[in-house]
Amino acid sequence: MSNDPADQHPDQHQSLLAALRGAPAGAALPAPGPAPATVTLVTRTATSRHQAAVDAALAGGPVLVDTGAGGEGPVLLAGLLAALAATGRRVALLPGGCTAGARDELTGLGLGHLLADTPEDVARRGADLPPADPNRWLTLLRDLDTRNRAWFSSDGQVPSRFDALTGLATARAGHVHPPLVPAAAAWTAADRDRVVDLLLGGAPAGGEDPLAGAGDEEVAAAAGDLETLPGLLERTAGFADRLVGLGWRAPATVGDLVPAPALLARVEEAQRTYVPAALVTDLDQARAVLARQPRSLLSAEERERRRELKRLSALRRDGGSFGAADVEALEAVQRAWAQHAGGAPAVLPERAELAGLLESLHGAVPRVAAVLAGLPADASALAVADLGPVAERVRRAARAAHARRERAAVSAEGLEDLVAAVPAGAGREEVVRLVEATTWRAVGQAPDPGGVPVDVLAEEFGRLDDLRRARAVRELQLALSGARAHPVVVGGTAGAADAPVVDVLVVDVLVVDDAHRLPASRVAELAAGVRQVVLLGGAGDGGALEGGALEGGAADSAWLRARGLVTPVDLTLPRGRSALREAVVEALRAGGADVSAAGEAAGRAAGGAGSEGAELVVSVGGARLQLDLEDALAPWRVQDREVALPARRRAAGPHRVLRAAEWFTDHRGATRRVLEEVRALEPVAPPVPVAVVAPPPVDSFPRGLGSAEDAHRTVAEFVTALAGGNPNIDQTPPATVDAAVALAYADLGVQAPDAEVLDAAMTLLTYRRRGAKVLRAFKESVQRSKKKMRGAGVKVP
Repeated sequence: MSNDPADQHPDQHQSLLAALRGAPAGAALPAPGPAPATVTLVTRTATSRHQAAVDAALAGGPVLVDTGAGGEGPVLLAGLLAALAATGRRVALLPGGCTAGARDELTGLGLGHLLADTPEDVARRGADLPPADPNRWLTLLRDLDTRNRAWFSSDGQVPSRFDALTGLATARAGHVHPPLVPAAAAWTAADRDRVVDLLLGGAPAGGEDPLAGAGDEEVAAAAGDLETLPGLLERTAGFADRLVGLGWRAPATVGDLVPAPALLARVEEAQRTYVPAALVTDLDQARAVLARQPRSLLSAEERERRRELKRLSALRRDGGSFGAADVEALEAVQRAWAQHAGGAPAVLPERAELAGLLESLHGAVPRVAAVLAGLPADASALAVADLGPVAERVRRAARAAHARRERAAVSAEGLEDLVAAVPAGAGREEVVRLVEATTWRAVGQAPDPGGVPVDVLAEEFGRLDDLRRARAVRELQLALSGARAHPVVVGGTAGAADAPVVDVLVVDVLVVDDAHRLPASRVAELAAGVRQVVLLGGAGDGGALEGGALEGGAADSAWLRARGLVTPVDLTLPRGRSALREAVVEALRAGGADVSAAGEAAGRAAGGAGSEGAELVVSVGGARLQLDLEDALAPWRVQDREVALPARRRAAGPHRVLRAAEWFTDHRGATRRVLEEVRALEPVAPPVPVAVVAPPPVDSFPRGLGSAEDAHRTVAEFVTALAGGNPNIDQTPPATVDAAVALAYADLGVQAPDAEVLDAAMTLLTYRRRGAKVLRAFKESVQRSKKKMRGAGVKVP
């Protein structure tokens, strides 16, 4: 049996032929499986969707590819023909609207002869290609994918780095300033809830730590006893009260309760032999009765003695003879009871529970005393009157131990800074926002995987990808120059009456361009002897033929007949939406640029997929730069994002990708660099002459620093909010510092020395304490202001 993939799907091919001939469409054919071996696409602008379509064709079954209306057809057709030829298949092409573009693509790669009419037009050899590590391309592909997932993918518990930095920016805009706690990067939602609970009352920083001085391992070992001991102490106090109710003398310490279980056991044992009245019987009288000598049976003394003996026998539960041994046994119980209690000996139904309680208490107290200072190591030394307060103290220690465990669960490093950042009197909602922002900052400021900037990786990957395609082209050129590959046989115009009939003996694959404009019967006739059919189309639902109407109407087009049986491969890339779009547009416009969104039609005209029409076009003085925001490209694969997209954009003009890392690290610097790059470009067209108008009156407020009204309002709102208090530089927004510096320049002039500007700005914001941190913040603002003024054409020192 043949190993050719086309020979593995004869039933599918026959089903397609039947559908093209007008037979009712049967069940939809299964989606094509993976190709035996993926062939590198030779066109630089090919995307993963093109690769999927080519892989489907290489798998051997019938394939439909929806080329849409975005210029995807030529790129797909060029890659498809090169891939089929590279695998040694004989291909016949019925040309259409995409064929000329595909020929241009292949000619640019040195493969124009692939569409030659005769095999004598063989390949041309070029210069030798530089050597390259074949594993490096795969390593970079993996690294770029890992970096993209680290920035834009969330596991559901921890936010993505991009979402974290976006949330952090929002939090800071709402005056929430979290500390940097690196361990917070791994906090899940449950961890954050634990941290909130700690900050609201469980954290030792909120008061004295009752376990101070005890190590974490010691506290962990005593954690169970800390949880159970308060209950043991309270139950012991309850038993003490019950014993007092039985006549037990009020115990001073727990040690006074220790004899109770054994004594109560003796009372229980005595009551199993004697009735309760025996324990209160006058034993001296009983001893005297037993000491009397027998008399005459008829005497009154003897009758009295016998009555007493009978009464004493009734004290035994078995009714047996009551003798001196019984007196001794009862007397021993009474003497033992009298040592600890008053009144008649009594029983306690929970005597066994008391015994177990005291045993547990004596076991737990020494272990707790090892971590809780001031607690005696011997439970017998505990004062009964203090059992309640001691229980409460142990409960506080248990909460502290729990807090330690919770801190360990979320990594304790840095929590002290987080505790210090909680405002006095903060409610739960405010603390939740702070903890969430702390996670955002930790995730957002984590180092990039590998530490190498993504632009460096992308540039190297692009070079290796170009070399990879060049090698694929070279291999195909060499194959075409020998006998391992065959040029594509190109027929007449699709649908033309004089289109040649394909030689069924030499064609493996029939590729039909513009299948939506070709009658199904014609395709069925040409495909009768081939082993595989690939149809490209989908721009319309039947449309008119070049030079005449489609015979049989739209329903008879090859595309529509086949679409009922085979699911088309879509070349559209997923649409992305940028969360940074509004902020970037606002920043660029504030810098003097004109920013617009390229329309869908413009994106397609530039050779882009339908998802690419959302890039920004930044214009300054006639110069234009296409700007893509990285987060909108996150759903794309590495090759689409780093190779195909830049190639498509640059074909239409200068292009740049604004990386998320660049924006979040320094959005002002990123904005400045984009604007500088635009200004360095040549204008697209000469600027339109404008009428000269008289300049407006000179305003004392420096150009580039906004308006005086906004600056005055910002400073006034800040000073009013202080209510006479001292300002904190960590809680002073940079925009407020910039406003104060702008007002200082307006008052002193743009040529004023930095020292005077700093002093005036800090005075405006009532900074009396001017430490190093405060000076650094204001100096940075002065430098920012100078850059803005220079950008507006103001000469500053």
